[in-house]
Amino acid sequence: MAKKTYTVKFPGSCGELMQGMTKGKNFLIACPINLFSEISININKNSDIICDSNHWKSVRAMEETLKYFGANNFGGVIKIKSEIPSGKGMASSTADISGVIFATAMALNEEISENEIAKIALSIEPTDGTMFKDIYLFDHKKGLISERIGSIPENRLLVIDSGGVIDTIEFNKKDHNRLLSENETSINKILKKIKDGFKNKKLSVIGECSTESAVLNQKILYKYYLDKLLDFSLNHNALGITVAHSGTAAGIIFPPDIVIKESFCNQVSGIFDYSPKIYDCKITGGGVIA
Repeated sequence: MAKKTYTVKFPGSCGELMQGMTKGKNFLIACPINLFSEISININKNSDIICDSNHWKSVRAMEETLKYFGANNFGGVIKIKSEIPSGKGMASSTADISGVIFATAMALNEEISENEIAKIALSIEPTDGTMFKDIYLFDHKKGLISERIGSIPENRLLVIDSGGVIDTIEFNKKDHNRLLSENETSINKILKKIKDGFKNKKLSVIGECSTESAVLNQKILYKYYLDKLLDFSLNHNALGITVAHSGTAAGIIFPPDIVIKESFCNQVSGIFDYSPKIYDCKITGGGVIA
């Protein structure tokens, strides 16, 4: 009898709409997008865990989920098919890890909450909040903050892979607390404003706040292209930009009815040191698609 395969999808993220520190705690507001990682698994008693590629984090995710549910005598096979570039700050690892956790729970016929997924994911590495439905304020290092701030209004997002990769685990090991503390007063003002933007469904306010957070983050992870990208965006009816605060990706936020032509993308490419890959996306809610 063939083993049953459980398949789920989780979204990636174009960095963060905001990231910083509030009340001494780290937080981010992820920018989930409609690029997905599809994870398929099956489990079996008394077997090893096998992954179809070098995804050690996904193997750990299954190990920790089996342990969480007291199913230590199980193993399984993990297959991952992802649209999300890795090493760019686009939550590819979070999507893979969350998908393995959720699918493993399904295979065990266990219910699992978003907060439980986050708890297991955080035992492996710092994680984005893309396992939550809608948009969340989330402590990506310790899980001390988990707050829904709303759903995103209709939008269009041009996602730009600006080149290079950053090891998120190594980046998060560095002590950025002094710089984060210097930004905290400004970040708290932006945080209040972005919450109002979500409450009132004002994409323009959300875009403005995302831009302000990206600019503040320059002292923590400098992006050579940011000033040019911002000027270009403001001159082309964009509502703001978003960046990976611990990665290389960036995005331009537009109203949903904007027409984006190939010539426009060519102009965007001219901002960067090489020809970037550009994705025509939208900001969505997070959470599983099962």
